[in-house]
Amino acid sequence: MNEDQLWERLDTTLRMPYGRGQIAAVEEIVRHADALGLAPVQFAARMLGTRAYVYGGEPAKAFVTFAWCLAAHDRGEADHRYDHQLYWHFKWIVNALTRFPEMSLDRTYAVLDDMERRYRAAGHTMNPVHQYRTQVADHVGDQDTAREQYRLWCAAPRGEMSDCLGCEPDHKVRYLSARGRDEEAVALAFPVLSGKINCTEQPHSILTELLVPYLRTGRLDEAVSAHRQAYRAIQNNRAELEMVAGHVAFCAYSGNPARGLELIERHLGWLDEPRDPMADMYFSASAALVLRVVAEAGHAGVAVGTTTAGALCVELRRRALGLAARFDARNGTTAQSEAIHALLSAEPIVAELPLSGSARRAAVPEPTAGPALPGTPEELAALARQEMWLGNLTRVERIWQRFDELCPDPGPELLAHRLAARAAELSDADPEATEAALTRSAELFAGLGDEVARQNMLGRRALVRLRAGRTGTELTELTEVVDTLARIGTPDDHARALARLAMGHRCVDRPAEALAVLDRAAGLATEDTLRARIALDLAECTEQLDPGDLPGALAHVRRAIELFAPLGPCDGLHRAQRYAAALLADTGEPERAAELYEAAALTGDRLLRGQIQHERGRLALNLGRDEEAHRTLSAAVVDLLAAGDLWQLAQARIVLAAAALATGAATEAADAAEEAITGLNDCHRDGWAPPEAVDHELSRARYQLARAYRDLGHAEAALGLLDQVAAHCRAQGNPAGVGQMNGIAGDILDGFDRDAEAAGRYTAAAEAWAEAEVAAAELRSRRCAAKSWHWAGEIERSVTALAAADAVCPRVPAEDPDGGWELALLRYDGARILADAGRLAEAAGRAAAAAAAFRSLDAPVEGAMADALHGRILIDLDRPGEAEPLLRAALAALPAEAAGPRADIADLLDEIAAT
Repeated sequence: MNEDQLWERLDTTLRMPYGRGQIAAVEEIVRHADALGLAPVQFAARMLGTRAYVYGGEPAKAFVTFAWCLAAHDRGEADHRYDHQLYWHFKWIVNALTRFPEMSLDRTYAVLDDMERRYRAAGHTMNPVHQYRTQVADHVGDQDTAREQYRLWCAAPRGEMSDCLGCEPDHKVRYLSARGRDEEAVALAFPVLSGKINCTEQPHSILTELLVPYLRTGRLDEAVSAHRQAYRAIQNNRAELEMVAGHVAFCAYSGNPARGLELIERHLGWLDEPRDPMADMYFSASAALVLRVVAEAGHAGVAVGTTTAGALCVELRRRALGLAARFDARNGTTAQSEAIHALLSAEPIVAELPLSGSARRAAVPEPTAGPALPGTPEELAALARQEMWLGNLTRVERIWQRFDELCPDPGPELLAHRLAARAAELSDADPEATEAALTRSAELFAGLGDEVARQNMLGRRALVRLRAGRTGTELTELTEVVDTLARIGTPDDHARALARLAMGHRCVDRPAEALAVLDRAAGLATEDTLRARIALDLAECTEQLDPGDLPGALAHVRRAIELFAPLGPCDGLHRAQRYAAALLADTGEPERAAELYEAAALTGDRLLRGQIQHERGRLALNLGRDEEAHRTLSAAVVDLLAAGDLWQLAQARIVLAAAALATGAATEAADAAEEAITGLNDCHRDGWAPPEAVDHELSRARYQLARAYRDLGHAEAALGLLDQVAAHCRAQGNPAGVGQMNGIAGDILDGFDRDAEAAGRYTAAAEAWAEAEVAAAELRSRRCAAKSWHWAGEIERSVTALAAADAVCPRVPAEDPDGGWELALLRYDGARILADAGRLAEAAGRAAAAAAAFRSLDAPVEGAMADALHGRILIDLDRPGEAEPLLRAALAALPAEAAGPRADIADLLDEIAAT
């Protein structure tokens, strides 16, 4: 590369994100500059290298580039425009020297003295000198010097070399927190957190320093918010290993060892190439603290990577103490070993701090007000059976709890009823225990001479076996129960037996037979609760037989609502309303569905209410009622969390994330999506759902989290998530999903002016859309690729990409409105690209076509912009007479708020007038 190319590459590298990519790029520039002997580029590249190494996680390399630049400066060979930056680097080097035990303390003090000498000679304040003398004294355990230097630091005025208004308080907060002066630390940080900070290190750094002061002063909500916000900003930055360590330790301090384990597993690999020994030491010690808490809770054997929590705790403890000993040997003190021992033996500050607002709200029990319960076991058992038929499952549970308190050793009749109820409680979780309870209950009823009750237990037992996948004689047993109860029972007993037989048919996928049996049951039943439940069964069976017969199913559900309604508010009614609402939403009556969801949500059953609010919130989001959706889904999450349904909770959190994004609450969206991912991983581990279902929901959660990270400015984290979602889509044979994810990634990179990377993503998106045969989306992606190459200064690649976009045009359906808009944009962007490529005649034709296309789409402003571009190209073609009327028309058409384009057009008209 020649000198101009090196300067251009240097400018591009400066704008790259910190990390290994930027470091590799700057090292390549140094090699070229050294080979060519280009002193100005050599110096500028090494100045950038110092910054890249410090912020990219390789600070040891900064010693070399800093020393080279300082020597060049002292020889008078440096560009003095870099003097301020070079002097600023002293602070980074002093900090870095303390972090490597192999670097002598004398050298650190020598650099500090040189820093002070140069600052004084240049007329700079001693504020930063005292700051870094405080830091070094604190590191070696010289408390008297640290105290005096901190006093001088606070007394010295700020100046050009002082850390920014966010970072200087950050270091003071660390000093105060280490001495337990928490209220002072919090007060000092307040102006930083309440102001607007333009700093790459803030506010996540100061928020991390505030974690312990917040906990110790009882500011628990602030602690949670600080942890979430700060960790989110650094979780993908290997250079911030020590800061990550602060969040790992926070998990132990706040009673969240499970979260701590999650962070350890995520970042343990960073110890393979740690930023520096001090970051290694503090991460190892913080991780060992969490692992110690886990082991003490009886979980030493839990897997962490390829080892166990107990074994890893021992390994990391040894590692941290070994590093502390190396620092102390260098420093001649025991300060670091004492600090690490204190960290390793720390106890929780808060017993258990839920890390989400919904978790804290769910932890507050709801009042259990309701009708007073009767005082005898017999009355309680009878009431429980009555409430069961009304569907009031929460009240049933409460009644049986009271029964167990009053009657821990019931007689045969009450025990038979209690076992029947226990079977209902266990049915979903433990089929074997359910079957055993029903068998014993049947035996007890037989001993009491209650053959009707015995037959009911036998019928329920056969149904449990069918649901568990056993298809032997169970249908025969259900039929025998029906025949027996037809002879000895009431019509309602007969009807209940028929309803069970119908369910048996449905279990073996015989909906037609089930429907016929249910029709018989409906004709026999006399009790309203039984008739209502049969109506709901008829609705479900109708859907199973013909999924398209939603009106038929809805008619049965409406009948159930009519039967439940006179019985007063009950959960049987609320479940029927929920079912009807779902059917109405599917049949195109969303407003009526919303009304029924609202009525159904009056239930006092937290699980049922959470499920209803989840569906209601999802409907509101689909209707564009974003605030209502956000409010409703927030309530759903609280209820589902309190009810302990991890699977539906995770799904509700995903939709809540979407609703929060729709209302502009990106931070809350990120919280919800992160919690959903954690919950889904728990579901996978505990078998709450099939692995393929968990993978699908994880993909949805990652997509929402990527959107939230994009809005929060965490580009790298968002890109990583989008890659995961794209990989899932590819594995599922969904090229459209791959195209969508790469397109979003391209948009993110474009927003951060990473144009070449954006072009690559857009190209990948275009290829996926081509595979999916969605021409309009492919056209957009290829157009954006061409535009990004253009912005990257890669004109030849831009022209090639433009040709690829042009080739898609014939495949775009004429009636596709998105396609029509993309065609117009392609003409406009193509005109700009071709103009910069020197193909002015072609560019003029495309600009004219773009203007006409925009006007045909009723987009006069865009048409005016295309006219302005056309006029500019005509001027370059030396055809000002043709350009002038176009430019005047464009100026008249553009609104006043388009001040920039209007000014550009005015300048062009002045240029024409001058000629």
